[in-house]
Amino acid sequence: MSDIVIYGRGKTGQGLHTMLKKMGKDAVFYDDCIGFDGDADFTDKSLVLLSPGVKPNAVGMISAKKAGAHIVTELEFCFKHCLGKCVSVTGTNGKTTICEMVSHILRKASVKCRLLGNGGIPLSSEVLDVNSDEIVVLESSSFQLNNVKEFSPYISLFSNIAYDHINYHDSFDNYVSAKINNFIHQTEGYAIFNFDDENVVELSNLCQCKKLYYSVSDSKANCYWDGSNVVVNIGGKKSIEHCCFLGDYAVHNLSNALGAILITSLLGVSLDKSILYISDYRLLPHRMETVAILNGVTFVDDSKATNVHATVSALKNYKQPLALILGGSDKGECFEEIFANLADNVKYVAASGSTAEKIADCGKAYGIEVAVFDDLKQATEQSYNAVCRYDNGVVLMSNACASFDRFSGYAERGDYFCQAVKGLCGD
Repeated sequence: MSDIVIYGRGKTGQGLHTMLKKMGKDAVFYDDCIGFDGDADFTDKSLVLLSPGVKPNAVGMISAKKAGAHIVTELEFCFKHCLGKCVSVTGTNGKTTICEMVSHILRKASVKCRLLGNGGIPLSSEVLDVNSDEIVVLESSSFQLNNVKEFSPYISLFSNIAYDHINYHDSFDNYVSAKINNFIHQTEGYAIFNFDDENVVELSNLCQCKKLYYSVSDSKANCYWDGSNVVVNIGGKKSIEHCCFLGDYAVHNLSNALGAILITSLLGVSLDKSILYISDYRLLPHRMETVAILNGVTFVDDSKATNVHATVSALKNYKQPLALILGGSDKGECFEEIFANLADNVKYVAASGSTAEKIADCGKAYGIEVAVFDDLKQATEQSYNAVCRYDNGVVLMSNACASFDRFSGYAERGDYFCQAVKGLCGD
């Protein structure tokens, strides 16, 4: 029986199993529902390779620690076998978009790269196929970074930090401790931080390697937007004029674009080419996506906003009369930040999903009425009715919650919203 245990049978676990077979090694699977494959157990000789979805207090984790097993995360185990340069991006929000932007620019610049990590292709599935001349663009979540001891990418980026996944980490401090593993072990290379997030800037003081910053407005950063130009200042200032396409982005996606441009600049892509290539990048679905306009009312699908920070960021992009749709599954977040900062242009708030009553109670504490609906379709219809009397109204679904109460993920929830909008439009 093998001493290598793969904890988790999902995509990452399967990737680890394939990787080990290529290395000529055997392993057994374990998960908390089924247990081991065959007659096995955790011992002090066990090497436990951990899938990112396994909670720190899971039953098997307690048993493995008690047995004295050596527990290593998928990220750390795979990183040691990666021959290419690694770019690791983390943050509460923006990870996926920044990674997509970076890989888009690199591919158009004919730089060999692979986009791996959180939500996509596991690092374990392809790491042994990576050549020394390739760039691995890695989206790293707090789950993957948790308990990492030696991970040290060539470039790390930290986009922002806010309350999220408290149901997994048990506390915000634990969540932050996981996130800083994206850069805390770097002694060489570059660590990039969002200069517009004061908490991220404070955490950057822990960095031991070369620090760089990006900002949507602050000229003290190494990459910033001056209102009409992208400016990069790394050992000399360069700027590109007439970059008006960036002005069409939501503020947080402008920030994401600047982070991506700073990364590609460090990887040898000239600023003018980075700007040229990112100009035809299109955001993935369900991220501030306009899905229809009906009688002057714009419907926006921001189903990817699965935490409060993302919804607050989305709201900053609108001045016109707005109906906000919230709600979904509970990750242990508090919704006070939304209601404490709700602008006068928000005329109506609806909530559906398992957190709807919790959201309504929070709104009541701030004197804001929240309409609760059993179904997202009803919430969409009533939100439209609430703002159609105004000029240039907006119905924004930006949930501030995960989607797993009623949907398989944020994409299915976004698709459901789009179908509800189509019904209103008579399609």
